[in-house]
Amino acid sequence: MNLSPVPGLDDQLPVDPLAERSPEAIRLALSAFDASLNSIISMTAIRDADGKVVDFLMRSANPAVEESLSMTPDKIIGTRLLDTFPGNIESGLFDLYVSVINTGQPEKTTQYYNDVHGLEAWFAVSAVRQGNDTVVVTFMNVTDSKQAERLVKKQAELFQTVLDNAQAAISLHAAIRNTTNQIVDFRTVMANRQSKAMWEEFAEPIMTKTFFEVSTPVQQEEDFPKYVRVVETGEPDFAEFSIGDQWWLRITAKSGDGVVISNMNITENRSYRQQLEATNMELKRSNESLQSFAYIASHDLQEPLRKIQAFGDLLKEQYAPVLDTDGCHMIDRMQSAAERMSALIRDLLDYSRIAAQRDMFHPFSLSKLLDDILEDLWHPIQQTKARIDFGKDDDQPLPELVGDRFQLRQLFQNLLSNALKFYRTGADGLPIPPIINVCASEVRGADLPVEVRQNLSVNRSYWAICVADNGIGFDQKHADLVFQIFQRLHGRQQFEGTGIGLAVVKKVVELHDGAIQAQSEAGKGAVFTVYLPM
Repeated sequence: MNLSPVPGLDDQLPVDPLAERSPEAIRLALSAFDASLNSIISMTAIRDADGKVVDFLMRSANPAVEESLSMTPDKIIGTRLLDTFPGNIESGLFDLYVSVINTGQPEKTTQYYNDVHGLEAWFAVSAVRQGNDTVVVTFMNVTDSKQAERLVKKQAELFQTVLDNAQAAISLHAAIRNTTNQIVDFRTVMANRQSKAMWEEFAEPIMTKTFFEVSTPVQQEEDFPKYVRVVETGEPDFAEFSIGDQWWLRITAKSGDGVVISNMNITENRSYRQQLEATNMELKRSNESLQSFAYIASHDLQEPLRKIQAFGDLLKEQYAPVLDTDGCHMIDRMQSAAERMSALIRDLLDYSRIAAQRDMFHPFSLSKLLDDILEDLWHPIQQTKARIDFGKDDDQPLPELVGDRFQLRQLFQNLLSNALKFYRTGADGLPIPPIINVCASEVRGADLPVEVRQNLSVNRSYWAICVADNGIGFDQKHADLVFQIFQRLHGRQQFEGTGIGLAVVKKVVELHDGAIQAQSEAGKGAVFTVYLPM
């Protein structure tokens, strides 16, 4: 260690304090000096003619200064403090050293330092006077820890800003335990601005006192056990409560050895929910009234139609000799119109009765359902000599479905009836026997066709049930039109019907959270694909 003075300054320097010690004491002191993890510099005051301290001569520096200052001891020893480290003036450290020399009182500080030489850091500094004009400075470069501290503080401020700008009132409460580790109380640790606004005049007591010191007996009886249960089980608690005319949703979750409570104002949502519930009740009553009206109206409308048909039959039976050919033709047309009207009323009644009753959803076999439908369609199947196949070439069985069996029976019966009805005829004018295939496959939501994907969930899987025929088909541009009520692509003279069958199909599919797609080409048959959730 170099303890030699700067040339020309010998007359200003005091005697080295180590010079009066024994050789062994000096050796031990120097060993401790060199081995210290802290940076140590000893400096002697330099005074002007008036005795005022104007600078310091750095007389010794241990090896640790290199890590703190990025400068070796030999570059420091023998130089003036303000020449080598001019930033001591602006940082206030120079004044601190002067104060130590003048008063003899040690000083400690943590100070930011930078200078023209590029040294920039935070230092934890301790200064103590030795003798009359020597100050020993022990310091550490704490830039990393200071930056970490500032980062933590910044993150805490950011976190508090986020909390204060959140819509929910959020507060953190630590558990207070007794000597047997039992939770006996809670203390508020943190609360955002919304919490304090919600607490109003109770904000300060809640922040400074324990739960039992500020809560009501009702809160102590109802809320305290909830908080304890959340801490001990880790299961969150949900509750709704009111303050005046405001409604809140409280979510209590475990956080360390305590709870974090989030209170969200749901007054508007609750009001909307109540309005929605009232609207749903009114809609339910309206639907029930409408269904009742439809049933009564259809019954009352069918009665005069039956009379028209009955009197028409009497006219033809009893007065046929009196009526000429035109008269009989008009009666036939009247009877045909009455029959179409009767069928239309029946179909409208069936359409109005379709409702979303989830409690009626049950699993059932599609194969068994189709067998039942074929029994009902036995006559048109025999008339057209139709062939109906279930499954693909690999004989994959049809699946089990979950839904309203009655509604889905209507759906598939209407699709099969259409396939039987709209058959092609050959060049000789004779019917070409319908060939109908019903098959099913599993489709993931992400693999659904673009046309139906927007109406279904991509996170579910679906049964794609295809009903394909070799009938007359239709132009693909009419694919959406065929599902509209009363829409017909062919005249009544060609094909019977009311134009409601496919509208019923679409309504049933939608009530089962599914979709339907129609693909066809005129003269080349049609494929109806029903997508139902698995």
